[in-house]
This record gives sequence, structure tokens and C-alpha cells, in this order.
Amino acid sequence: MRIGPWRRSRAGLATVVVALALAACTGNSGEPTLDDPTTPGGAGVDVIREFAGAWPSADGNRFGGIVDQPLVAAREIAGHAAELGITATRVVPIGEPDCDDDSCRTQAEVTHELEGAGDWRYETQIKSRLTPKGRWLVEWTPGTFHPDLTTVTTLVRERSLPPRAPILDRNGVALTPEREIVRVGVVPREVRPLTYTRLSDLLRVDIVPLKDRVTAAQPDWFVSVIDLRRKDYQPLRDDLLEVPGISIDTAKRALAPTAEWGRAVLGTVGLATSETLENAGPYALATDEVGTAGLQLIYERRLAGTPGLTIDVVEKGAQSDVLNHVLVRRPKPGQPLHTSLELGAQNAAEQAVADATDVTAAVVVKASTGEILAAANAPGPTTYNTAFIGRYAPGSTFKVVSAAALLELGLVTSETTVPCPDTTVVGGKSFKNYDPGIVGGDATFAQAFAASCNTTMVSFADRIGGADLADMAERFGLGAQWDIGLEAFSGSVPADDELVTRAADMIGQGTVEASPLAMAMVAATVDSGVARTPTLLPGLLPGTRLTELDPTMIGELQQMMRLAVTSGTATSLDLPGVPVYAKTGTAEYQDGDRIGTNAWLVGYRGDLAFAVVVENGESGAHDAGPVVKEMLERMPGALYR
Repeated sequence: MRIGPWRRSRAGLATVVVALALAACTGNSGEPTLDDPTTPGGAGVDVIREFAGAWPSADGNRFGGIVDQPLVAAREIAGHAAELGITATRVVPIGEPDCDDDSCRTQAEVTHELEGAGDWRYETQIKSRLTPKGRWLVEWTPGTFHPDLTTVTTLVRERSLPPRAPILDRNGVALTPEREIVRVGVVPREVRPLTYTRLSDLLRVDIVPLKDRVTAAQPDWFVSVIDLRRKDYQPLRDDLLEVPGISIDTAKRALAPTAEWGRAVLGTVGLATSETLENAGPYALATDEVGTAGLQLIYERRLAGTPGLTIDVVEKGAQSDVLNHVLVRRPKPGQPLHTSLELGAQNAAEQAVADATDVTAAVVVKASTGEILAAANAPGPTTYNTAFIGRYAPGSTFKVVSAAALLELGLVTSETTVPCPDTTVVGGKSFKNYDPGIVGGDATFAQAFAASCNTTMVSFADRIGGADLADMAERFGLGAQWDIGLEAFSGSVPADDELVTRAADMIGQGTVEASPLAMAMVAATVDSGVARTPTLLPGLLPGTRLTELDPTMIGELQQMMRLAVTSGTATSLDLPGVPVYAKTGTAEYQDGDRIGTNAWLVGYRGDLAFAVVVENGESGAHDAGPVVKEMLERMPGALYR
């Protein structure tokens, strides 16, 4: 029996369930039927029914007494099932049985479900005959299984995969074109104990599942260990070629420019696991490479397309000579996935976070539409999408929302004179600023905002309700329902009635949480004056316009965010050209007995809004600021318009 490449890691075939519904042989109304044992051929139909019920087991014992050659029938059915990858079979009648006193013929439609290849449907004829001993038996011939088979031929299958469709940026540029890779594998019969030790040392692979795959494989199969980009393979080449049982092959795979580039959003493609194989659908096999994370995982079926299938009649012992194609189904290419990402913007974000040693995420959105242009996560490569699902206290970047609530309630204007003491007490709890003396004497509310004065903001906690703050956060889109194609956290701002908690909420601590994407959308709202849901897949899941905010209030917020850049905590972003508007933030978190801080910076420039978070950062200005500056300087200038 030929072993096709599609069967490399098959562990066995599922039990096949066969149902054969045979219509009764009837003439005009009122005439006797074959269900009547006195009708000629009725017993011949019964034995065909028995045979159909026994077909899935391919068991010679069950075939005994119903098939004239029970062992031959069982062997040939089992052989075809193994070769063709049949996992289920259905047989239904076509027309009426043709029966006489000593024979019965039933035309039937047979549908096989083929592992990793869909359905194969054809017609065949099942015959039964009355033996000289007065017993009805199914007359087995190779043609019973398929009408084109004879005693000297058999069936073989070839399965072919289409090229994987790319993920595209907003301009139609392929972010994941097919690139050459090197496939490192082993041949089971040549594997030695040393093989596993060396592969673990060289490639840092988990050898436990590898041993399981090798044990389940046939001796001459190629068992995949890891796929490497060519630049990653070259330094290991000489050492790998000395490993016992090693086998090297080349292939192509849909890949981003580097292993880190957009990985948490675009995702990865790799050898199927039990979970990813189930997600990939009925056309996938364990030997296939499928989406394992990100968009590659979620949209696996769209991107992968449908395998092609050829089933040929060949002469036994000379299977390279095809006598007849009984089925040819060409591969169906996958459909490209269009995203809102922009190649140049993603490059800028990736380069800005490339040297990060702590968890860092950067998000860029088009403020006027809410389209996500870039999302970079570091240190990499990582598939954890901190940019979208990270849940952090946003610190002083949330003062954008708090200030909006105070402005709308008429408690302040940007020119209102406010105190900014180094410390203050609210409800018995002491609050302090990041640094002492951040503003001298009395300051305007805009100046206190630009200097990120915590004590100014919390002093209004007893004059604003928790519902007021939560309502304004909602109008900025925080906590909105998002459906962008990937998991994403839109933020959470509860309506806290407890004074101290509400004061902490106003400076982005307390119970307030947000993701970098959520805070980028807050900045986009200030830029455009309209709150929106973000968009990653414009053609499939377009964003929604949520709320248009008061233009006067938006104007004052813009003025204050610009002041933060020109004379406040974000002066490192006072770049030439298109002006930058920003708000820094430092958020505390409890880590056991230690108080840690995360650094934030949000803002916008032209039509681009952004957010950056750096875990364990000292401050937004010190740690997030340099990331944002580099990202903005590398950003294609045309995107600011």
C-alpha cells in the first residue's frame, strides 16, 4: 500500500458509520413489494442491507454469511479506507432495486468523508445472488467498492494545498507574503537518544511531544521538529547536520518581515496541534501548518483555502501509471485578509519598541476614522497582544477624561486658577504629586494639567459624582462594545461613590483600567471630537461612530494637551513640523510588598493618535516619551494628514 505524504502523522481512522436506505421494489399501486418475504428477490435486498450495515467495520467475521468472499471484502474495504483516508461513509439508493428469482441489483450513491479533503460522492452497484445452496449472499467484486476498479487496479489519492493567502495592509501590501523557510525534521528509523538531547540544546524545543510524534510515525516519515527562517537556520546549519536522524527540507510560509513584526496581531503559522487543528476545520490534517495565533488563527479557514484532491485508478504494483482520474478537485485558494494596518506605521512602531527590555506596547490609530494603523508589542517575539488586551491603570493619562468631566460640569475652564500643593488629603487619604514644586504658586487649570498635578485633580473629587466620571468615560468610548476581529479590552470605569476611590479614579488609579488601544482611542477622540470604536478589519468589521463631544470642551482639551508638550511633562515631543499634543502618566501597582509603576504617554499628531505603555517604567516622560518620539520621527509624514 502506498503511503502518501498526507498520512505522515495519522494515528488511525475513525469508525465509519454507514447507512443504506433501500427503497422497496414496487410496481403499480397495490402490487407486492420486496419487503414481503414472499416477493421474489426480497431476501436479496435484506442481505444487501446487512452488508451495508457491516461495511464500516471491514470485519470478515461480520461479513460471514452475508458476503460470498468475506475476508477478501474486509481486506479490500479496509485497505481503501486506509489509503484514501475515509472517516465516514453514507450510502443511499438511486432508483429502485432490480430483482428476479435468483439475483438483486441496487444502484447506490456512496459518499465518503475523506480526512482533510471533504466529501467524495459517486455511484456504484451492489449485487446479491441466490447460491445453489439456497442462500442469498452479496457478490463481492472490486467494482462493488467503486465501479472503475478491477482485480488488477486500486485507488490512490493525492492531496494538494493551495498557497496561503496573505494578510494585507490598508494599501493592499502583503504583510505576510510567502517567504522561504527551512524545515528541520527527523526520520524515525534513524533517531537515537542523542538526537533528542542535541535538538533540545540547539533549538530549545520540547522533546516530550516530539518523542510522541516520532513514536506514532512510520519509520520513513518526515516528523517536523521546527521551521526556521533561513537567516536563523544558517548559524545552526553545521551543528544540525551532525544530529542523528536529522532531515532538512525547504518550503514557503506566509511570514511577516521578522519574527517580532506585528506578531501579536498578525499571528503565527505552525504545525497543527489538537486545538489549532480543530479550529482549522474539516479540511485540515495534523501534518498541515495552520494558524496558531492572532489573525492567522482566527481567520485560518479564510486564509488557508481548500485543499485539492485527486483520486486515481492505478495498476497494482505500478502506482505511478495512472489509468484513470475518478476525481479531480483543484485547490481553492484562500482569500486575502484586508486590515487597516499601514506598513510604514507598523515599521515605525516596531523600530521604536525594538530595544525594550520590559513589556512595552505601542498603538497608532487614524483619529478621523478609528482605524488601527500599527500595534507593536515587545520584548519579542511575543504573541501576547498587550497593545489590545493589556489591563492597566492608565495613571495621569486618564486626566484627559477627568478634565473633560470638570469642564462640562462648569467646575473649571482651562484658565481657572487652581492650587497645586505638593500633597493634599481627600477623605483622610494623602495624595501627592510625582515631584515637589511642579508648578510655582497659583496656576491655571491648563498649567496644572500640563504639569500633571495630581493634587489639583483630586481636590475636585467631592464636587463630582462617580456617575459623572463614568458617564464622561463612556462618552469617550471607554467600556464600549468592541468587535475588531481579535480580543481587545475597551476599558472599565465604574461609577465609584466612595470619595477616596473616586479621587484615585480621577488620576487614573483606583478602579479605572484601560488597554493601550483604549487610551489611543481617547486621544483620537480629543483629536477628532468624535468617539469611535476601533477598526482593524474594515471590510469585515467596520467601526462605529459613538458620540460627538462638545466642540468647546474639545478645544480646551486640545489646548491643554498642547501645553503639556510645549511647557509641561511631554516637552521631549515638541518636534518640528506638525505639532504634537500629549499627556504623560505614571500609574502605581501593587506587587506583593512592593509598589511598582508603569509609564504611559498618549496623544496625537495630525490625524494620528497614539498610546504607549512601558511596564516598570519610572515615568511617562522618562520611559514612554523616548519610544513615542522615535515612533513619531520614523512615521511616514503623509500619514499625519
